Amino acid sequence: MKKIASFIVVAAAAFAVLVGCGPTPLTGKPGSSGKTLELMIVSSDGLYSSSTKQAIDTLFNEPQVGLNQPESRFDVVHIVPSSFDGNTMFQAHRNILILEVDPQNINKIYIDKDVWATPQVVIRMTASDRRSLDSMLLVRKERLREEFYAQEYRRMNKVFSQNPEFKIQEFIKNKYGFSIVVPHEFNLAKLREENSFTWILKRTKDFDLHIYIDSRPATGEKDFEEAVILDNIDTMLRRNVPGPSEGSYPGVERRDFFYSRNVVLADSINAVETRGLWRTYNDFMGGPFVCYTFSLPGSDRVVTLMGSVYSPSERSKMVMRRDLLMQVDGICRSLKVEK
Repeated sequence: MKKIASFIVVAAAAFAVLVGCGPTPLTGKPGSSGKTLELMIVSSDGLYSSSTKQAIDTLFNEPQVGLNQPESRFDVVHIVPSSFDGNTMFQAHRNILILEVDPQNINKIYIDKDVWATPQVVIRMTASDRRSLDSMLLVRKERLREEFYAQEYRRMNKVFSQNPEFKIQEFIKNKYGFSIVVPHEFNLAKLREENSFTWILKRTKDFDLHIYIDSRPATGEKDFEEAVILDNIDTMLRRNVPGPSEGSYPGVERRDFFYSRNVVLADSINAVETRGLWRTYNDFMGGPFVCYTFSLPGSDRVVTLMGSVYSPSERSKMVMRRDLLMQVDGICRSLKVEK
């Protein structure tokens, strides 16, 4: 995994336990606002229309990795400081990036949590000139994205936890030794109890969301190589998930690009995150997926935790696959080891 340059964190408020429109019991602050993966940028018009806008587009408007149709990583909303300052509606936004250029500034990045609302992250970047600001944006782009993604995971965890499917959560905890937050709209597929595989799903008229869990005996470091991970996904799906027609079965789409990286999940679990597309062989279904491969502490088994989306364009023209993928990703990222 690439090393991440350290940031200056000025202050981090305690994480809230509940979310909602009104004040939360622990912080007294309102629940944050904003659509999924929406980012508010606060800067002067002159700064936003300069080369800094190109740097912002590189960070936040480039296509999301692992989708079958181009969709930007974030929806960017720009507002000038005079409209933002003192405006409680704008200040309650979940993801805020404040950009300031002044010859008297020092080049710094400040990260604050839950400043005006919760959950919320406010990143303020100060620079002495535009060139320095542009450089900071591009050099720190991965960390900036990760801070905003972390806030999305945090929000989803809180929302999903308000109305969870307790029976499925307990089933997963007893079977695998870890828990994930399962929203109440999900159902458990009928499977053999002795099987190491579990499949939960949410079906609507517009899209389907799937979470797959499987475990198998560890064989060594090769368990975490991309080629082996993809082979194991293929095997897991072909054995356990029936296709829509006779002779059809789901698997990874080998003709497209895959993206893998090392990540650290909750409870310091090292995992390999893999993104790409799945397809149904001998049929026409497909969509994006995200998968986490990891071992639990003290375990001799490797776990595959995968979320996938099926959202055909003719059924859901207004639903972004990016946002649906973030939902299943948020469920996977809610992982917690049972001790």
